[in-house]
Amino acid sequence: MLYSQIKADMVEAQKAKDVRLLGVIRLLLTEIGYAQVDKQSELNDEEIIKVLMKEQKKRRESIEVYEKAGAVERADQEKYELEEIQKYLPKMMDEEEVLSVIKAEAETSGVRGGRLMGLVMGKLRGKVDGSVVNRLVSKNFPG
Repeated sequence: MLYSQIKADMVEAQKAKDVRLLGVIRLLLTEIGYAQVDKQSELNDEEIIKVLMKEQKKRRESIEVYEKAGAVERADQEKYELEEIQKYLPKMMDEEEVLSVIKAEAETSGVRGGRLMGLVMGKLRGKVDGSVVNRLVSKNFPG
């Protein structure tokens, strides 16, 4: 279970006195806890991955904002957090793999644009970042 792995990593970070890593793991456990309260039950691995992907997206957006603002230290911290979050996520598909799925789905369904994006995201949820799908669909199969 992913939750057990995150908890075990927290214990290891505490033993190693790795304050920076401990902060990231505690943040993740807090977000998972909020999601469990919302659902009113334990989360399975798929649901935890959704929480982690949401946190990943937040970090990417923050990195972009901090870099534009010239806040290098804050951007570096967000990059560190992003790296740690990605350790718990499944390997993401590369753009070529995603594009082949998009092309196949466009051929079989005959849809384009936003509807095509929805179909592809339904198939690839958890395996690819939505912004990658959006960019590839917009570029190759605009609505």
